[in-house]
Amino acid sequence: MTPEIIFQLEAASAPSISPDGERVAYVRRTNDVKSDQTRSSIWLVRADGSHHEPLSADGAASGSPRWSPDGQTLAYTYAGEAGVSLRTRSRDGSDSLVTELPGAPGGLAWSPDGNRLAWSMFKALPGPVAAALPAAAEDAERAAPAVVENRLTFRLDGAGNIPPGIQQFYMIDLRTGTTTLLSEDGLGGSGDFVWANDGASLIFSADRRPQLGQLPPDSELHRLDIATGDVTQLTDRAGPDASPRASPDGQWIAYLGYDDHRMGYHNTELYIVPSGGGTARSLTASLDRSVGNPQWAGDSSGLYVQFDDRGTTRVGFVALDGNLSVVAEGLIGSTFGRPYTGGDYAVSATGDVVFTTGSPQHPAELALVTADGVQSLLTDLNSDALAGIALSPAEAVSWASPADGRDIHGWVLYPPDFDPSRAWPMILEIHGGPFTAYGPTFSAELQLMAAAGYVVLYTNPRGSTSYGYDFANLIHHAYPGDDYDDLMGGVDHMLGRGFIDEERLFVTGGSGGGLLTAWIIGNTDRFAAAASVKPVINWASFVLYSDLPQFFYRYWFASPPWEDPDEYWRRSPLSLVGNVTTPTLMMVGGADVRTPRAETEQYYSALHLNNVPTRLVIIPDSFHGISNSRPSRLLTKVAEILRWFDEHDPGAAPLPQPGAP
Repeated sequence: MTPEIIFQLEAASAPSISPDGERVAYVRRTNDVKSDQTRSSIWLVRADGSHHEPLSADGAASGSPRWSPDGQTLAYTYAGEAGVSLRTRSRDGSDSLVTELPGAPGGLAWSPDGNRLAWSMFKALPGPVAAALPAAAEDAERAAPAVVENRLTFRLDGAGNIPPGIQQFYMIDLRTGTTTLLSEDGLGGSGDFVWANDGASLIFSADRRPQLGQLPPDSELHRLDIATGDVTQLTDRAGPDASPRASPDGQWIAYLGYDDHRMGYHNTELYIVPSGGGTARSLTASLDRSVGNPQWAGDSSGLYVQFDDRGTTRVGFVALDGNLSVVAEGLIGSTFGRPYTGGDYAVSATGDVVFTTGSPQHPAELALVTADGVQSLLTDLNSDALAGIALSPAEAVSWASPADGRDIHGWVLYPPDFDPSRAWPMILEIHGGPFTAYGPTFSAELQLMAAAGYVVLYTNPRGSTSYGYDFANLIHHAYPGDDYDDLMGGVDHMLGRGFIDEERLFVTGGSGGGLLTAWIIGNTDRFAAAASVKPVINWASFVLYSDLPQFFYRYWFASPPWEDPDEYWRRSPLSLVGNVTTPTLMMVGGADVRTPRAETEQYYSALHLNNVPTRLVIIPDSFHGISNSRPSRLLTKVAEILRWFDEHDPGAAPLPQPGAP
């Protein structure tokens, strides 16, 4: 793997399969070297892998492919030079402009009769204005007016400052071309909605409390009457209810949710409730894994869901009696950065499942498994880019945590010329979250590290998801807690295998992994160098300055920082900075508001003041996901980390001296 290859990679995402299972539309993500952007456009492919072609020859951005109930028409969004529009493509290849949109819709869904399309759209509302100033002459200059805010949540990572406003629902009748605003009650909706089976209402999930943004998350299901615009709340409990799905036979509404006990992690369960009202019941209460993306079987006998299990993403079928069977596994997501679990899938009315799949050596492709269990690969997007490229498989490893003997799980990547008779440098790479998981999936970042000559260990310490409720909540009100022991146990396990040079150990991670990196070097000097990326350094400043202050202190601490400052300080890596002697690189996105750059900069300042070798790297205009949208940022992130490690590697070959041959 070399940096140039990153610009050639492609990945499949967001598949949509026609009801008869004959055709698949999906979003193809392509790294474009000229624009330094990851571009997305819809492609079509037959279920046998033939007739693989782009939906649009002009290469414009397109997304949200949705097949009509009869499978004869595909609706999608199109972003051209003139703006965003909603369009349809018929089976005969003809395109129709449905309507122009002021921006990307929050959701898109066909009515059961196939005659209407509904979507949601953000509507800006007036907010506070700056105080009046004396009138200025026409030719006078004035500074920009003050920005006045009265909401707790007024910015979001990935979006920046957000204007006040609500999501509203719209519907267009394809027979007449008439667009109707369905709701205007001031409390708003969301893009998380579905048509009711009778086509007379929309069922949506939203938090419609007037104090939205100040309270902990708590969405409910609602019904929007198409004829009257009336909204009726359907659920009412402490905990989020989301992803409503109406059964084809009209008897049930399925949805996802959990009872909120203010734990750091909750298992998201699949519920069903009679469509006419009644008592809801969970179909996955005994699974001890979170489930997502529910989709009804065509005969209403149960639902398909996806879930992570020990770092592997699977699709399962849950019958109405709660019995679960796995129908597909090995799903991976469409990003190219770090090896997080994930992926997408879709189900036809006949039970064929199309899903994104890959490996540590291959980005996401499309695969199909038929109702009778026959699996085939539909795409081959990367064989040209990766031809002749040596990529490391991921070797699964496990060890007993020194903290309590619990089994800890991880994976190892090896350099292309790995020889176990030699001693190798090793990078410990730590995931963020913390309530998420790594898996045996593609990661350009980690493959580049391995290609640079490092053994790379990546793990799922306690707090990681996909190992059950209890394992995740071992860090409840304790993080970073015993993660240090889990991670050091992994390092010792690798040292015990005899081919790792204990003088050439390196550690890095992003977000929660950046926090753990800083925590580690505050507790040990065994690493030759460290790179802490977008970390939390001071819990008190993070909780009050992040984009979601109403969430973090309620779920990750027992009280706000002014009530228990000692606990916030005890768990902050900044409290240990006086112990640090490890040369440490600090990196953050310039526009990050999830773990704001002030977290990174205050640790950088502390290291400087303590005479610890350090360097600050700011990725301009980047939000928290540094490498998600522009390939060069992924390369910059890895290049800066590897350069720092090389500069502080006691076993690296000496750099050539000036004038040397």
